[in-house]
Amino acid sequence: MLRFMTPGCGAIRPGHLGAHDIWIRHLDEGTYLKEAWRCDLATGIFQLGQRTAALLGTSAPSCGVIDMVRAYDRKDRPTVLNILEQATASSSSFCFTAMVRAPTSQAAQLFCVGRSVLDTPGGEDLLQGVFAFPRERVMLCA
Repeated sequence: MLRFMTPGCGAIRPGHLGAHDIWIRHLDEGTYLKEAWRCDLATGIFQLGQRTAALLGTSAPSCGVIDMVRAYDRKDRPTVLNILEQATASSSSFCFTAMVRAPTSQAAQLFCVGRSVLDTPGGEDLLQGVFAFPRERVMLCA
């Protein structure tokens, strides 16, 4: 599915980890660099990889959702925020893609595959997954 996604598209599958695995396999088949990310829902803080943080133009690998989404193209933001909001309501798998327009770099397409883990016995509710972008884009940001 990801190969054919255009910026601003996304999907969410409540409680469907099989979808998550399929989306990750699509990324593995492509020429993407992947970096893990996670968000502790108690604090709302996202932990990003260094290259993803640079691509998004955040000042540090830790940031809030507003800092992260600010780099996305305006027309893609509602899709991203809607999917993240749905993912915090119930355990699910999700993916989306958006154009990133960081202030110091050219536009690039960024893919996200993630899942939400909620109502755990330890109480650690979180979002986690990978961001992926074309390898040639990484050379410009590294």
